Amino acid sequence: MSLSSAGDICRVCRSEGTQDKPLYHPCVCTGSIKFIHQECLVQWLKHSRKEYCELCKHRFAFTPIYSPDMPSRLPVQDIFAGLVTSVGTAIRYWFHYTLVAFAWLGVVPLTACKYKCLKTQSSGDIWTACLTKCSFEVSISAVLLLSLCR
Repeated sequence: MSLSSAGDICRVCRSEGTQDKPLYHPCVCTGSIKFIHQECLVQWLKHSRKEYCELCKHRFAFTPIYSPDMPSRLPVQDIFAGLVTSVGTAIRYWFHYTLVAFAWLGVVPLTACKYKCLKTQSSGDIWTACLTKCSFEVSISAVLLLSLCR
């Protein structure tokens, strides 16, 4: 980005450059449309959601400027805290999806089988009736659930 001379105006806000808000020309546009305030450019890029000049198609490149008191290496505590947060999030998602799979592949078929057996069987062992009258998949789910519960 290059600074402008006096008398030029910003192509977004149409105001002149000042000491605290100088005008730049960050792209290859020429003439009066080449000057813009940095704040105006950032605001326009957020609004338009584009990373290039809409007139000359020049891609804008921003260089991050860090605080002078920023350490050259990231502290081990910060790395460890980020790692713990990531692992905690992964465990939470794994637990959630495991419960969902358990509900849909185990509890729902077993409940449907028990309901079907209660409607069709007046007396006797409900589990035996469930294993003989329900489909193979539901029977396997019921056996797995019974083995886990005992």
